[in-house]
Amino acid sequence: MRSKMVILLLPILFFISVASAAVAVDRGDRTYDVIIVGGGIAGLTAAFSLADYDLLLLEKEKQVGGRATSGQYQGISYARGTEYLGKPEAPLAEIISTLGLTLREIPAPADVVSHRGRMFFGDYGKARLLIDNSSLGGFNRFAEKILTAYEDYDDIPDTVLRGELQRLDTITARQWFAENSFAPIYSDIYNVTFRGLFGANIDEISALSALPELAFDFEGFERLDEDDDLAEEYKDDRNSTGMYSFDRGIAEIPLAIASHLGDRLRTGTTVTAVERTGDLFAVTCAQAGNTRITYRAKAVILATPSAITLNIAGGVLGEEQRQILGSVSYAPYVTIALFSEAPIFNQAFDLAVPDGLLFTDIYDATWIARHFNAKANTQQSWVTLLYVAPVSYRNTALLSMQDQELMSTALTQLDRILPGSSGLIKKWEITRFRYGYPVMTPGSYQRMTRLQAITGGGLYLAGDYLVYPTFEAAASSGQLAARRVMDWFED
Repeated sequence: MRSKMVILLLPILFFISVASAAVAVDRGDRTYDVIIVGGGIAGLTAAFSLADYDLLLLEKEKQVGGRATSGQYQGISYARGTEYLGKPEAPLAEIISTLGLTLREIPAPADVVSHRGRMFFGDYGKARLLIDNSSLGGFNRFAEKILTAYEDYDDIPDTVLRGELQRLDTITARQWFAENSFAPIYSDIYNVTFRGLFGANIDEISALSALPELAFDFEGFERLDEDDDLAEEYKDDRNSTGMYSFDRGIAEIPLAIASHLGDRLRTGTTVTAVERTGDLFAVTCAQAGNTRITYRAKAVILATPSAITLNIAGGVLGEEQRQILGSVSYAPYVTIALFSEAPIFNQAFDLAVPDGLLFTDIYDATWIARHFNAKANTQQSWVTLLYVAPVSYRNTALLSMQDQELMSTALTQLDRILPGSSGLIKKWEITRFRYGYPVMTPGSYQRMTRLQAITGGGLYLAGDYLVYPTFEAAASSGQLAARRVMDWFED
């Protein structure tokens, strides 16, 4: 699986009361070329790409990163947010190289699937599980069907919706699985994947949105003529996982960009309104101490969730833009960090659990440290992460469930998968977030391509709801917005 939007954010409060605040308005002659709202990876990538311009990036939290944050426990760094990436490509590859970050390929075994009390390790194990519960021919047909459809796929904004791709955008993943009569094991296993990646189930996401994730699992696949070919097909499984992170987790990327930006970044600054004033934009903010300030810019990039974009900039957006932004649904998400003095799970990096549980994945947060950091205190201290996804994106109970109720359910289910685990836990940490995933319902690609087409004129949008709900896609959306700003200035 590619990077999941399994992330940690504090409860989001985007509006601060400034009724009694002092007003400090920037009325100087300085006008920024670009103001970027939002310090997640989309906004940070946009800022990195626009380094030659006079820019200002505004972030409401005290630390940048959005869905990519990390914590420390007794000297061990653990990712609270996005756990890993596929092999970085532009723009992340450029950022990593320019800022001198040390990329770590996650050692094998990376992925494990738990099914009926057994564990299936790596791509080979997953393929073995699917074949054993269907047939070799069914496995070949599944892989070939995916790869054939994927041949015509392009990421937004290059996607051309026609023919089969257009049809796949109108039906659910469940409908596509059913019309191809795939064995039940495929929908059972991939429903967990979809919940972890999209915060929505196989009946809710479009078949087209499922396609890139499915194709990632079968990259380079060749038809298996005999069962013995399986080992040959996955012979590199023990050497290369194609999954990457950093010593301090994915948070290293946003923190490095923040350092690179220096005083062009303002944290602790909540944008409350974006308005037009003649040929310029006025960006009004609330800062610490209830100080109100207005900045001005020639162009603005809004790298915030669609609902927040709509709230702070509804007056400068067109009617169709507002309608599309209002149609984007978000799934909530919760992360639980479990701290112990003995390992809860240390056989692989990621354990995908059976469908129907509160959580979708169990991560060994010490996995990278134990392989690359000899000084890490990984023999006495352990961090295990549970990624909790809703059964349906429409179910927001995760946001209001009491901590004790959430922990009781999670630990009961954890003991079913890994008996005795709850007795090892010394401390735990829960974080909930409202805007976890933009849900890729049927019609999402049509929505995204149309929004790309009608956005411009100095006001641009960035975020994974415009491309695809992964960390990499959010970064790409930031680069795309930056390029459009550059083109706009050149015109």
